[in-house]
Amino acid sequence: MQELRHESLAGGRAGVLDWDGPTGRSNQAVTWGAHMPRPRFLRLDEERRERLLATAAEEFAAHGYDRASLNAVIERLRLSKGQFYYYFDGKADLFGAVLDWTWERVLPDDLADFSRLDASTFWPHFETLVERSRTVIRSIPWYIGLMRHLYYPPADEEAHALVAEKLQRGRQLQLTLVRRGQELGCVRNDLPEELVIAMLSALDTAADRWCVDHWDQLAPEERDTLTERLFEVFRNAFEPPVRRRNAARRSRVG
Repeated sequence: MQELRHESLAGGRAGVLDWDGPTGRSNQAVTWGAHMPRPRFLRLDEERRERLLATAAEEFAAHGYDRASLNAVIERLRLSKGQFYYYFDGKADLFGAVLDWTWERVLPDDLADFSRLDASTFWPHFETLVERSRTVIRSIPWYIGLMRHLYYPPADEEAHALVAEKLQRGRQLQLTLVRRGQELGCVRNDLPEELVIAMLSALDTAADRWCVDHWDQLAPEERDTLTERLFEVFRNAFEPPVRRRNAARRSRVG
């Protein structure tokens, strides 16, 4: 397990946070949204940036944005308020940075590039995305708590807008994935595109909402089985029936 030590950004230890990133500390550049940190934060070394963001993520996940304490984050990092505001304009900017940073860990740019897929790699790539999510959930204890904000948005208008931005980005990715799949003959096109997108979005939302509501009640083996079965549900719903029948025949012959 990778160990991130909480130190003041000016130096000095302030406790230990056990955290396993999905691939360790990533070299992936974060694409910051509209509420981005101040340039001074971006000039910090990667370890210090991740230490601050992981601490804030834990606070948001445990208490929700509206009840999360900025003072608690500052105290855990042994920062003064002046030091904090040297890096962020406020709580919403910190929340936005946490969402952007987490997004890049779940879906780095190389996995979001669907243009490189062909007919033989489309569904295996989709399965890789599912496995990636499962790995993130296993390795980042606060991930599910943070994702609850997508389905139970903060009352704060700025934070609510940040969540809406992430949901819109997710819908755009779904559209891109469906269109690429249809080009390759891997996603059914016997239904109107808008209907296929609406079905995919509804199924994805229902699955994600159920997971964030019930995840803590599931045993580890149930969690793994659930993600595998959800992938099967998506594939059975959206892969062209003829393609599935042909694959089944090949499987029986083999």
